[in-house]
Amino acid sequence: MMRSRGIIVGLACALATVLAVAGMAFAQDDARTKQLRLLCAQLSGDLTEPGGLAAFKRCLTQDPIAATKQNVFGTPAAVQPPAGHGRNTRSAVASAVYRFQVAGSTSVYVLASDAKLWRATLDGKDAKVVDPAVTSFYALDGTSFYALDPQGNLWREDGDGARQKVDATVARFQPLDGTTVYVLGTDGRLWRETGDQSNRSLVDAEVAAFRAVDATIVYVKGREGKLWRENGSNVDRRQVGSNVGDFRIVGSSVYLTGSDGGLWRKNGEDAPEQVDTAVSAFEPVDGRFVYVLSKDGRLWAENGTAKTRSLVDSDLLQQPGVTAIQAVDAERVYVLGSDHRLWSETMPPAR
Repeated sequence: MMRSRGIIVGLACALATVLAVAGMAFAQDDARTKQLRLLCAQLSGDLTEPGGLAAFKRCLTQDPIAATKQNVFGTPAAVQPPAGHGRNTRSAVASAVYRFQVAGSTSVYVLASDAKLWRATLDGKDAKVVDPAVTSFYALDGTSFYALDPQGNLWREDGDGARQKVDATVARFQPLDGTTVYVLGTDGRLWRETGDQSNRSLVDAEVAAFRAVDATIVYVKGREGKLWRENGSNVDRRQVGSNVGDFRIVGSSVYLTGSDGGLWRKNGEDAPEQVDTAVSAFEPVDGRFVYVLSKDGRLWAENGTAKTRSLVDSDLLQQPGVTAIQAVDAERVYVLGSDHRLWSETMPPAR
């Protein structure tokens, strides 16, 4: 009886966690996707069994079509790229990683599951906790970084205990250097700050996401899904796209995903070019080369479009708000697996 109660309590807790995470996914779903999720859930099996619960979780948190295939037909063996490509060259960097950033040629910052931020050399030596309570961070180099604490306060830190408060009620941020930082407040207003919030100028309001190029140019996605290139503020702006999901800026090229999961590239004033479909995440290197994480968990190196691509790895982490890829260049990339292990991998020179 005690064991049965333990199973029921454990199942209830697990379901509560899954449903809490799934709530964010459902909020973004269209009617068709919601129907597919429900169908997938119906085929999940017995939720009192670990396999059934895992299948149910996939339905709510992953692409429902891919999740249904996996639940019904099982998980295929890990796909191996050719010799000398990606997974076959990997070397371990760290484990239990929930967020990471490689800074410079020797340092890596790792946010662990307990919210502690670590800094170490890439060979795993000299690891130390540089902040005990962090929700997100941005490293400038192997010494200094910005960190957001659980209360929404943004700090500028040197990693040796010295820190300066920059702002409060912060949702997202992007520093350009040790002085200038873009700060998106929880109220949706985007600011450009010099030093701290006492010296700032308003860039835009009703902002969902942004990526700054420099102290003047910033790309802003509004809450309605339109992407704008703004010069100074929203007083001087031009529209780049609509119904935009995620986006990245590399030089004069804009990479963006649409509501259908397709990846597009827009070079300057040229017409948009479709790069790939069913994309979960992406990391461009330049105006042609981009790493693409498909919704099936496979990572590709694409030179132009999906017609010219090479397999890098499989079974990478797919979690909203977490970057699983950091490209140094077309031949070096760091990847975060679904098991939260961080790897360094290489690719042959791009042709």
